[in-house]
Amino acid sequence: MREKTGGFEHRFNVSRVDGKPCRSEARYLVLDYAGDPHAKIAVEAYAKSIESENPVMAADLRAALVNPTDYPDQHS
Repeated sequence: MREKTGGFEHRFNVSRVDGKPCRSEARYLVLDYAGDPHAKIAVEAYAKSIESENPVMAADLRAALVNPTDYPDQHS
């Protein structure tokens, strides 16, 4: 798995499914929460961080960690 090798490099291109442009100043980090144990920890930390502001998103993220195949694969 790639979490064990390499540095923080350009590996993915991000686009929006609604066709709107990404903000030019935005930076994205792609995590494989279905396969990378470190990504799972990061997603849980994010869910905890946003829970008071967006409990629905926090619950969705936690559910995705439990059953990743219940959520879109997000790749072609």
